[in-house]
Amino acid sequence: MIHRKPAVSESKILTQIHLEAFEDFFLSTLGSGFLNTYYSACLKSTESISICTVDDNGRLIGFSIGSAKAKGYHKRLVKQNFLAFFLQGIAILFSKPYALWRLVLNMEKNKINDDDGNYAELLSIAVSPNAKGAGIGKEMIAHFEAEAKTKGCKKIALTTDYYNNDDVIAFYRKSGYEVFYEFTTYPNRKMYKLIKNLV
Repeated sequence: MIHRKPAVSESKILTQIHLEAFEDFFLSTLGSGFLNTYYSACLKSTESISICTVDDNGRLIGFSIGSAKAKGYHKRLVKQNFLAFFLQGIAILFSKPYALWRLVLNMEKNKINDDDGNYAELLSIAVSPNAKGAGIGKEMIAHFEAEAKTKGCKKIALTTDYYNNDDVIAFYRKSGYEVFYEFTTYPNRKMYKLIKNLV
């Protein structure tokens, strides 16, 4: 297997893997158009950190993507790609207006005063269901952390669900992440923010 930076042109593949891996997650309900716009914007941003895994047949089977500086990342991403996000927002407004409202309310994840956002953030990590159990997630986190270090990052944070998520939380703990704090997103989804020191 090869680990490398995904190309912007591969955003549709990332979108498909996301939909397969996170079928019932909120962002998946926004549809492939929104996800493709989001991942394309992330891949174009110089602030982003992105790693993908390619199998021996050349198929992209997993990815991790995030930001080198968490605070304000999504707002800057929308500003830099305003037209693309605006058009997606219009489509969602007519098909799922409540979902658009929820998305706007949850754009900023810094929920406590002690969280200054001065860290890298792993925003999404996904492995194709056909490739699960091969240790790809662990390898991608290691490559993501190595890339974050080259950008001068000293800490990495991520968010994950509080309830019914024991296996995922155990995976992150085993990878060196600790609970930073708990918070609740709109409308009433309890989350953990985890963090890891890289130095």
